[in-house]
Formats: sequence, C-alpha cells, structure tokens
Amino acid sequence: MYLLSCPNCHAELTVTPAQAGDSTSCPQCHADVAIPKLGELRELPQVGDAPDQPAATAPSGGSTIVFLMLGLIAVALLVGAGYNAVRWAMIETTTTTESHLAEIEESYARVEPASVILEFEDMEVRSLDLVSPYTYHVVVTKKSRLGWNAVITASLALVCGIGAFGAASLGRSESRS
Repeated sequence: MYLLSCPNCHAELTVTPAQAGDSTSCPQCHADVAIPKLGELRELPQVGDAPDQPAATAPSGGSTIVFLMLGLIAVALLVGAGYNAVRWAMIETTTTTESHLAEIEESYARVEPASVILEFEDMEVRSLDLVSPYTYHVVVTKKSRLGWNAVITASLALVCGIGAFGAASLGRSESRS
C-alpha cells in the first residue's frame, strides 16, 4: 500500500497497486483524487515506510555522547603527550655513567699520590654510600620518565581515538538499520 497526498487538503490516503489509474474520494474533504499509474505509484512512499523514516534519520544519542567524550579525552591525552615530548626533547644529557667514570679516572691520573692517599683515608672514615644520586643520573632518569610518559599518553590517545571513531561508526550503522 502506498501513501498518496490529497491535492486539496493534503490528507494522506492509502492506495493499493490495484487502484492505479483510478480515482478515489478524500475522506477529509470528499474531493475526487486521481490515483497515478502504477509506475508513478511505485515512486510514492509505502505505508510501512512512513513510521520507520523518522527513527532511521534520528541520530543515536548514546553513540554521539561516547564519540564526543572519547574524542575529548583523546585530544587531552595528545596535548599531554606533546607536552611530555617537548620536555623530553629539551633536556640535554651529555654525561653518562661511563663518561663520569672516565672523568674520575682522568682526574685521579693528574693528582699527586699524596692527595690520593688523603682521599682514601677520608673514604675510610666516611661511608661510601651515596646519600643522593649524582646530578647527571637524576637528569637521565627524569628524561627517561618523560619519554615513557609521552609514549604511554600518546598510545592512550590512540586507543581513545580509535574508540571514538568506532562509536561514531556504530552510531551511523544503528541509525541506518
């Protein structure tokens, strides 16, 4: 059955394909309405299609909210990853453990033997345990931590971005069916 609009009062009439080419009276204004031929009648909306059309065009509210939330989280995580990456790139680490030991060995080679003996006696009195790590080690650790923070934050942003686009595509497929 097809829906036909009355030209006078615009009321909707239900018409069967068997009535194609005939005429019928409008139940509202009682005017005589000509029913188009079968080819033109098939272009009209069907009775079963009319209630489904508003539901099919309505966007899914839940998937839109999930898309927006995951998208905003992904953007915030990308900003955090960029911040960590910039801070990681700005830290210069020129000293390593190997270069530090080489510097100490070189400085001991230039010192007189008597001062080495005094320093050794001083080490016997005081503990050899370091109270805090060397400055270069703190800088290297901080740079490493910032690098890992950038990688982890960027990967979380990627996961949230994929989830956001997944929610958007699910919302579109739900609204089409």
